[in-house]
Amino acid sequence: MKMYMEEFNNLQAVLSERADGSMRLFFNEPIGEQNDENRARFFAKCGIEPGKVVSARLINGTNVKIINDLSQARITNTDGLVTDKKGIFLSLTVADCIPVYFFDSRKDIIGLAHAGWRGIVGGIIENTISKMKSLGSDPRDISVQLGPGINECHFEIKEDILDQFKGYEKFIFRKNEKMFVDLKGIILKQLENAGIKVENIQNDPNCTFCSSKYFSFRRDKPPFTEAMIAIIGMPN
Repeated sequence: MKMYMEEFNNLQAVLSERADGSMRLFFNEPIGEQNDENRARFFAKCGIEPGKVVSARLINGTNVKIINDLSQARITNTDGLVTDKKGIFLSLTVADCIPVYFFDSRKDIIGLAHAGWRGIVGGIIENTISKMKSLGSDPRDISVQLGPGINECHFEIKEDILDQFKGYEKFIFRKNEKMFVDLKGIILKQLENAGIKVENIQNDPNCTFCSSKYFSFRRDKPPFTEAMIAIIGMPN
């Protein structure tokens, strides 16, 4: 288990590792029973009550939802979650995509974004910050933590999606007639453009493809996606 943003006493931000088992969220499919057991064990390990966890069913998009209560434990068609309520833990799963944790310690507002390449170029980072602003956050007060994800050493793209990265040409690298993209570099630029202070941004440099500590969809190519879970919350 990896713990982040430990400088804040009133915050819990964690990421599971491969050793904790696959955390991919299934909705009523029998295949998800083992994953549900893994999730329950991990919640217990973190000291988090399962009933206080809100989970997102991801679509690799840019939708961000504000969570006001625990009436919806599983949110569909969403890649970002935001709340200003204590005792609610936001969660999503990743397996090469980058988990991005947000915390406004002045207003006690948290956010969590699933940043895959489609979401990154589509605006998931900006949308998450916008939702936090709608709750009263000033970007200058927001601290951000990037978790591990697939780094530029292994995020290869083909010509068919090159146009999707228009405006981010300086984050595209060519090596041995192949193209690679620095997704985290793009995120860091977007954060700065949105008004997040550079000194308030932390980046876990680990590459999920390179490190056996993490699941990697591109490396492992499993028949069913195996994933880590990212969680952030303000305990009561």
